[in-house]
Amino acid sequence: MHSWQGEAPEPRMMFLQLPTTIPMTKRNSAAAGQESTSSSKPPSGSNPPVEKAAGLKELQAGVMGKMLVYRSGAVKLKLGDTLYDVSLGSDCAFAQDVVAINAVDKHFSVVGELNKRAILTPDVDSILDSFADLG
Repeated sequence: MHSWQGEAPEPRMMFLQLPTTIPMTKRNSAAAGQESTSSSKPPSGSNPPVEKAAGLKELQAGVMGKMLVYRSGAVKLKLGDTLYDVSLGSDCAFAQDVVAINAVDKHFSVVGELNKRAILTPDVDSILDSFADLG
């Protein structure tokens, strides 16, 4: 039976490889809790958002972003106000497993087998467009 006939597909894991530092929009504390849109302009007298590089450890816990799939087949990931191009990574010739490590108890658990890889790179066009919107 094929998955289009009602059978649930087998769960699979994908490894998303992010750059070491990622461009993030730094918002002032008053706007930190508000969602911004691309058409909104900062009020006069306020500091505009500033692009800065952030390490992955500096990101807050919770929902990080959304995966966008376009009709053309292109896939992008939106993290904050930054778009990333998602491209297929190379397949490994050897088995890889995802593990959860508990350093305090010196214990690890195998979560599952890693099936695919994806490489994320910043979408330069969207970054340049965000700078054009500031001006």
